[in-house]
Amino acid sequence: MKDRFGRPVRSLRVSVTGECNLRCFYCHREGREGGGRRMSAEEIGRVVEVASSLGMGKVKLTGGEPLMRPDLEEVVREVSAHAEEVSMVTNGVGLAERAEGLAGAGLRRVNVSLDTLDPQKYARLTGVGALDKALRGIEAAVDAGLTPVKLNMLLLRGVNEEEVEGMMGFARERGLKLQLLELIRLPGDPPRIYESFHLDPSEVERRLRERGREVRVRKELHARRVYEVDGVEVEVVRPMHNSEFCLHCTRLRLTHDGYLKPCLMRNDGLVDVLSPLRGGREEGVRRAFELAVERREPYFGRVVPQRIL
Repeated sequence: MKDRFGRPVRSLRVSVTGECNLRCFYCHREGREGGGRRMSAEEIGRVVEVASSLGMGKVKLTGGEPLMRPDLEEVVREVSAHAEEVSMVTNGVGLAERAEGLAGAGLRRVNVSLDTLDPQKYARLTGVGALDKALRGIEAAVDAGLTPVKLNMLLLRGVNEEEVEGMMGFARERGLKLQLLELIRLPGDPPRIYESFHLDPSEVERRLRERGREVRVRKELHARRVYEVDGVEVEVVRPMHNSEFCLHCTRLRLTHDGYLKPCLMRNDGLVDVLSPLRGGREEGVRRAFELAVERREPYFGRVVPQRIL
């Protein structure tokens, strides 16, 4: 499927819960709060089945924190029956006990959010002193074959910009990949968080370019640039005010309460997919996807609509 700007939709980002065991002050909650409905593992699998039939073969499970669902292994089994690849974003707390079971259910790889290796700073950022559990989760993911394990490090001005080198060393020693993320400000978020902690990744990326080499540009994922520096791959994710990021977006989102969400940054284009699913209206489910794709539009920059034949 392609939207009216000619952008193909190849992946589905599925929020399986709005709950989380951490209290990170900067969390964007996948752009969606509230919602009283809860999708069952079977319902998530059925939505993914339709998505896959429409060309969305890659599925990433998110939250909240996916591990808050006691039936997450069943969710993975249902999704993996239809998807080409199932991956997950997690904070890693609780992953040590479940990594092997999730791999057996069909999970292929994980991104672990880790903004610092300092236990006290981790506790201040997340509200929970659980760095040791997150690190054990990373080790368990590697042991379970959920590779490549990627670390998601959110750059925060005045907090962790001096820790990039240490995080690169940590990743190198364990055979991990590192993603450096730019802080996002969603419409309606308190401006003080963005204004206080946003760090433009340009300088960090310049140093990476000087020290290493650009491996590739991942155009299938927002034209992200990947560098190899001293034996570790570092990917830079720069969404803010970046028309190139929006130009190459190939993603659709499923919220934890059963809505298709065309764009992280907007809530005015939500399409209810759970109601037609529960009503047994398969064509209604397909139409929900078609409508959500029709509503996709770049948030940053101007992309000229294309005539889709």
